[in-house]
This record gives sequence, C-alpha cells and structure tokens, in this order.
Amino acid sequence: MQSGSFMFQEVGDGIRCSGTTLTINPFISKVNTWKDPFEPTYQENVYDDSTDADGNLTNPGGILFTKPVRTGQAKNNFSFNYGITATVAVPLDRRMTNNCVAAMNTRIKYLEQAYKAKKLDYSLGRLKVCAEQLKLGVVYAKDSPSYVVCEDVRLVNPPNTLPDHTHSIEVTSETTSVPFSFQRGTLQEVSSPE
Repeated sequence: MQSGSFMFQEVGDGIRCSGTTLTINPFISKVNTWKDPFEPTYQENVYDDSTDADGNLTNPGGILFTKPVRTGQAKNNFSFNYGITATVAVPLDRRMTNNCVAAMNTRIKYLEQAYKAKKLDYSLGRLKVCAEQLKLGVVYAKDSPSYVVCEDVRLVNPPNTLPDHTHSIEVTSETTSVPFSFQRGTLQEVSSPE
C-alpha cells in the first residue's frame, strides 16, 4: 500500500526522479460494535391526571404506575465492507521532471559505457596474460576447468620471427632491360640462346 509522497526511481549519484503515480488499494473491513451497558428499555412514569368538577388535578405529581419504553438502542452493530480505492498523483512542475529524466538517461549511458570499458579492460588483460603464457609454451590441459579462460586465444606470429614460408619467382627473358646509368658497365648482357 502506497501512502504519502510520490514513488521514486533512483539510479545512483543522488538522481531520484518522481513521476505520475497511480496507487490502487483494495480493502476489506469488518466492524462489530456493541453498547455497554446495553439498555433495551427504560421505565417511564404514568402520572395521575384525574381532576375534580372544577378541572383541578386531584393528585398532582402522583404516579399511577411505570411502563417500559423501548430505547431503540441496538445491542450490537456488524458491518462488512470491501472495495478498491485509486489515487493518481501528478507532479505539477514538468520542467523539473523532464530535467530529472534527462539526467537519469545520461547516467544510464555513462553506466553502460563504464561497463563496456570494464569489459574491454578484462578482455585485453585476459588476452595479454594468455598470450604471454602461450609464448612461454604453457597452456591449460583440455580437461582443466580453467581451459576455457584461454581457449579462444591464438598466438599468430610471435614478435621478431617470420613464419615458415616459401616464394616462387618466375624469370622471364622476353625483353632486355636497359640498365640505369649508375649500373652501366657493371651488368653483363644476357645472351639469348641461339
């Protein structure tokens, strides 16, 4: 059950935004009341109103008898109530709400970027350590639970080494090339087979 101020959404750094709040409260109530002391009747005096020949009361203030009169008082009262209440609370200053939502969106973008940076730091650190271990010739056994840590790291070309490779060079003698001026006299003419 929400009572009091608006609901708040918070993303840290003191950024708390309130928005329109709809509060729905179901309720059930059972009430039983009683009167203590309970008096269903009270005694009412019946006075002597007999008169003489002149119209004067013969026994003024005389009580002939008492009669019971109902009080109308309920012995107990029982009620059973149920229902739903709904309340809508709307902040009146929309500028502040919009500014708060903008600050919240900026904070969320910052947190997402910080998460990506941490993820990149972790990935690069893992890559560096795994590469150093591969250079040393150390790897986890395939049945080790830690094998998956460096499973996807490959040492492609270690520094200061060339991979094993071969080249094929074709020599064609279709045209004789003229040597550059600094090469004249140092090259021998290629003789063509006759």
